[in-house]
Amino acid sequence: MRVQKIGGYKIGIVDTVELLSKKYSGSHVNLDSCKWIGKHRISKSAEKKSVVSAPYSMSSLLQLIHKDEYHSGCIEAKVNACLMQVEVKNSSLKKWLLEAEYPGNDDITLSLNEFLKYFLACGNGFLLKMRNTSGQWVGLERLLPTEIQIVENYDEFGFFRPDFIQVKNGNKKLFSGEDVIHLKNPTYRSNAWGLACLPIAINMEILEQIKTFDYNNFVNGLLVDYFMIVEGGSLKDDVVEDAEGNEILKDAFTVIEETLQAAKGNNKSHTTVLIETENKDAKIRLEPLRQQEKDGGFTTLKKDLREGIFAYHRVPARIVSQLIPGQLGGDNKSDMLIFYQFVIKPMQHRLGQIFAHEFNKEFNWNLIASDFDFGDLTTVFESDDEKLFKTNRVN
Repeated sequence: MRVQKIGGYKIGIVDTVELLSKKYSGSHVNLDSCKWIGKHRISKSAEKKSVVSAPYSMSSLLQLIHKDEYHSGCIEAKVNACLMQVEVKNSSLKKWLLEAEYPGNDDITLSLNEFLKYFLACGNGFLLKMRNTSGQWVGLERLLPTEIQIVENYDEFGFFRPDFIQVKNGNKKLFSGEDVIHLKNPTYRSNAWGLACLPIAINMEILEQIKTFDYNNFVNGLLVDYFMIVEGGSLKDDVVEDAEGNEILKDAFTVIEETLQAAKGNNKSHTTVLIETENKDAKIRLEPLRQQEKDGGFTTLKKDLREGIFAYHRVPARIVSQLIPGQLGGDNKSDMLIFYQFVIKPMQHRLGQIFAHEFNKEFNWNLIASDFDFGDLTTVFESDDEKLFKTNRVN
């Protein structure tokens, strides 16, 4: 975001197209500078043809967790509600989970916690199947989305069957697609990568700037007068003639400043300002921040931005300690019931399906999604009578 003085006022300008194309653009990893380790190799020509770059920067998306406490709180709430426990019905699988290796963690719950956190933050979670010298699957290790390169492959039927390259400390290592569990959030931008949290990136960028200006205002009374938010396109520079008849290029912000100055009127007048953009779908919003309210209107703007974060994650505001003044109806129990049924339960089912499929490929145990029990959030709010009724009904 840039802050510019226009017409005697300070305006904070946020351009979503510029934000996504620059700050969140995916970067190409120079695999030529890395050395192969392990048994597998891919030729340099195959690397250049087959490695699929991420549609946006996974690193930038992951960093959003540290930028906004509400975004981070929503992700933590979903992870903790989804992975209250990891219990299984199959005795062979139970024995495998107890004996398996989880480097860096004590058990599978912690490994899955990180796996799911990365998935929710950037749309991609990776788990590596650790194998012994005999090639048997003996453990799970999480892989960072920022270290992964996806190699595009297809089987004889035309289905996407990728391999994966881990790039770390100047080394690169190839893992077969059979050895990596990839949970991804579907996106039309890529058939290899998932994508998440991009729709609310602009919310968090604006909130970060508001926090900075709130601090500056607290220290020395400095405050921005307006936020100008450009969505869906970019502002258009204008070509004009100078006094000598030469064509010169005026940047968009100079044009806006002159337009606003020309539109001055008295307090009771109405003036229309026309601003031309490069894209017909572009929209421009001007948010006044200290024209009426004593706090500069930041409270209202922050509320709207945070509600957008809650709506994206579909997390009840109360869970992230956000009170809703004047709200009629709804309580903690009803919020939790809806949250569990429509958000958490489908996520748990998807995890169960993925792991059932992977273990069946390796061991033919005929597992299904319901063989995995990740915990039921709604039981926390059951009364003693309700628990007794359910127990008697089962028995």
